[in-house]
Amino acid sequence: MAYDIRDFGARADGTLCTQEIQAAIDAAFLAGGGEVTVPEGRFLTGGLRLRSGVTLHLLKNAVLLGSTDPEDYCTYLLDKLEPISEQEKNAIAPNVADASRSGRSAYPHARWNNAIIRAIHAENIAIIGEEGSEICGQNCYDPLGEENYRGPHAINMWFCKNITLAGYTVRDSANWAHAIHNSADITVRRITVLGGHDGFDVRTCDRVLIEDSRFLTGDDGLAGYDNHDVTVRNCYYESACTVFRFGGTRVRIENCESRPASTYAFRGSLSDEEKKSRAAAKIGKHRDLNKSVFLYYCDMRAVIRENPGDILIRNCRFGRALKALHLPFGHIWTCNRSLDNITFEDCVFEGLSEPIRVDAPESEPLCATFKGCTFSAREGAEHNAFGAGKNLKSITLKGCRIEGFDNADLLFEPKPEVVIED
Repeated sequence: MAYDIRDFGARADGTLCTQEIQAAIDAAFLAGGGEVTVPEGRFLTGGLRLRSGVTLHLLKNAVLLGSTDPEDYCTYLLDKLEPISEQEKNAIAPNVADASRSGRSAYPHARWNNAIIRAIHAENIAIIGEEGSEICGQNCYDPLGEENYRGPHAINMWFCKNITLAGYTVRDSANWAHAIHNSADITVRRITVLGGHDGFDVRTCDRVLIEDSRFLTGDDGLAGYDNHDVTVRNCYYESACTVFRFGGTRVRIENCESRPASTYAFRGSLSDEEKKSRAAAKIGKHRDLNKSVFLYYCDMRAVIRENPGDILIRNCRFGRALKALHLPFGHIWTCNRSLDNITFEDCVFEGLSEPIRVDAPESEPLCATFKGCTFSAREGAEHNAFGAGKNLKSITLKGCRIEGFDNADLLFEPKPEVVIED
């Protein structure tokens, strides 16, 4: 059964209609599940809670326009239909290794996890968008948020199963476009992210598929760690930070392309007044550099469930990132457990400054394999080493081409096992 939000009093006239949209979601949930439709128009809303069995369907040119008041995203804490207990409100997420280093995002009900659409302990849920549909965060400014300016995410989910996300655009998310934690069976197809911060984050999630999507972000394209069985394919990225800041086990990234940021720069370099005015960060004026193609990510917000590794990136083209592979173990965002192995096959890396930088722990050295890859230097980087660092157990280069560098020095201590063929 379908539930039109207009039948519950929602109006596309600038009136805040959080309660009316939530009433439609609740009616579908109480009926055992159903579809909540958002028609064409711009519907202003604060935080909504998506519930089990409910599909939120944004029809053609439907827009959920996030409120610019950060206090409008805390109402779910007063939810009477599926109450959040006082104990839950203060609980640390399961499998957190060290909450003191994790900060607010280790707490599922902290302000940091506010979002336009939230889901908690929900199953069989979906957000589906038709042509022209959007979830717009309006770069909501929150002086109590991350870095004293970031507001709510567009979508935030905890402890959910069987999630389908398809067809919509997230625009100007005040923090991450998608923040999904401790969840499983996530299918993402044909979504677009424009602006904001990270495009898609998953942490401690299993069986994730992301395909046929576009991410033009002012921060990381794909991020997360402690994830198992992840497939990313046929996606396009523009990042003002890192294309893949990721960690996990059995990860496959294939048929993807990335380019330097061309539209959205990093909003953290805006002035305080610009942040308050919800301005966009401009290319050329604010940070728009693509630092790395793959930056290993693993911090203390999770007890790592499996040895990180078995990561394969193949048949991809990456334009003008400083590094192809970066593992800076010991940094606050690269600690806990290191990466065992990673393989790149048939990838093209254009305009590199330092292709491979690995600083792994002695107890967990990295094995890196490149097959059929092409590496080219950016102007001014011709004299740089091809790879440097410490505790690289082995590096394999088979059928690779290195262009524009004066030499292919590998400056690692201790010396790794080196295999070079063809």
